[in-house]
Amino acid sequence: MNAIVFEDDAVDRLAPLSTARPVCDLTIGCGTLVEALGHFGVVHRAVRPHLAAYLAALAGRRVAFWGAPTDPLPPSRPASTHGAVLLVVNARVAPGRDTLAVLRGLVAAGHRVVVRSRGAIAAAILHVDADGGGPDRAVVDAILAGAGTPGAAAALEGVGLPQADAALELLVELPDLLDAHERGLEGGLAAAIDSGRFREVRPGLHVAADARIADGVVVRQGPVVVDAGADIGPFTCLDGPLWIGPRARVNPHAWLRAGTSLGRECRVGGEIEATVLEAFSNKPHHGFLGHSHVGSWVNVAAGTVTGNLKSTYGIVRLHDPAADGGRTTVDTRRQFCGGFIGDFVRTGINTSIPCGARIGIGATIGGTVPERVAAFANLLLPGAPRATADQATVVLERMMARRGLPLLDADTRLLEWLTAG
Repeated sequence: MNAIVFEDDAVDRLAPLSTARPVCDLTIGCGTLVEALGHFGVVHRAVRPHLAAYLAALAGRRVAFWGAPTDPLPPSRPASTHGAVLLVVNARVAPGRDTLAVLRGLVAAGHRVVVRSRGAIAAAILHVDADGGGPDRAVVDAILAGAGTPGAAAALEGVGLPQADAALELLVELPDLLDAHERGLEGGLAAAIDSGRFREVRPGLHVAADARIADGVVVRQGPVVVDAGADIGPFTCLDGPLWIGPRARVNPHAWLRAGTSLGRECRVGGEIEATVLEAFSNKPHHGFLGHSHVGSWVNVAAGTVTGNLKSTYGIVRLHDPAADGGRTTVDTRRQFCGGFIGDFVRTGINTSIPCGARIGIGATIGGTVPERVAAFANLLLPGAPRATADQATVVLERMMARRGLPLLDADTRLLEWLTAG
C-alpha cells in the first residue's frame, strides 16, 4: 500500500530544526517518521514547496542532505494496492512503537476515519483505488497541493470523516522533540534488536556484523545498539539506551551517555548525553552536548559545551520577542534542556551555548552565545553580515567532500532559497 506524510502550517513552530528539512525526517528515538511509515509500503512526502523542489531536483541521484533517500515514486498518483486503503499521516506525529501499533490498527480496519491530536489532524484513512480513482481522489490531490499551508489539513477537514477512537502523539513545540525522543528510544532499540540484524557480543551490547568495537570499550548498562560500519574507538564508555548509526565513528575516550542517538556517519568524541545528532555531523573533540537536538552537517568545535541545567535547578524556558516590545515565554516543562541547533551550523572553539538556545541554520557561533541566533548569522566577527548562498555552498561542498558525497545543484538551489528568506 501507499502512505502520504504531509506537513501543515504548524511545522514552523519546530524551527530551526524544521527550517531546512521535512519534520518527518527528524530523528526521534533511533529513526524518523518516514522510516517508520516504510513498514506500510511506499511513502510519499507532501512537504513545503522549497523542500518539495529540493527532493524533486535530487531525482534519486543522491540521498537528501539529511541522509534519507528521496521518494521512490512521484507523488502524483498515490494509489493503494491493498484494497482501497491509503494512509495519510501528519509529519508532526512522533514515530515509535505505540504510533506504529495505532496506525496498523487503522489500516487493518480499513474504515475512512480521522485521528485528531492537540487540535490538529494527526492521521486519516482514505480510499483511493489502484487505478488512482476512488471516493477520496480529490482530497488526495488537495493534500499534495496544499502541503505546508492550511490547505492540506483543510482538505482533510472538508471530507467530514468520522473520528477514530485512537491516540497519536503530535509534536507542537521544540521541547516535544526531546520528550518524544526520550520516550521512544528504548522501544526503537528493542525493535532493532528484534529484527535479528544485531548480535549481542556482550551483555547489553548489540552489534551489526561489520561494525568494529575496539578493546577497552566499557558498556555500563544496555541496550547499546551499533549499526553497520560503525567504528567504536578504545577506552570509550557507552551507557544505554544508546543508538550508534551506520558508519558513525566514536573517538577514543568518548563517553556516550544514556538517551543518545548518533545518525549515519557522525564523528564524535568527548561527552554526549540524551542528545540526537543527525546524519553527517561532527563533534570529534572534548566538550559536552546534553539534552539537545543537532541537525545535519553541523561541526561542533573543540571545547564547545551546551548548558542543560540552570544554575537555579529550575524549569528551562524559551523566550521570543513580542509585538509590544516585550517577550513571550514557552515553558519547556523540563529541568534538563540543552540546545536546538539547526542544520549547517558551525561553532568556534570553546563555544558556550545556554540552556534552551535555538541556533538558526547555517549560523557560525562562538564565545558565549545568546539564547536565539538568526539563520546564517556570524557571531565570530562583530558586525559581520549574514552568510551568502555562495559562502554557505562553499562550506557545504567542502564538508560533503570529506564524506565522499558530491554537492549537487539541488543543494545549491536549496541554500539560495534558505539564505533569501
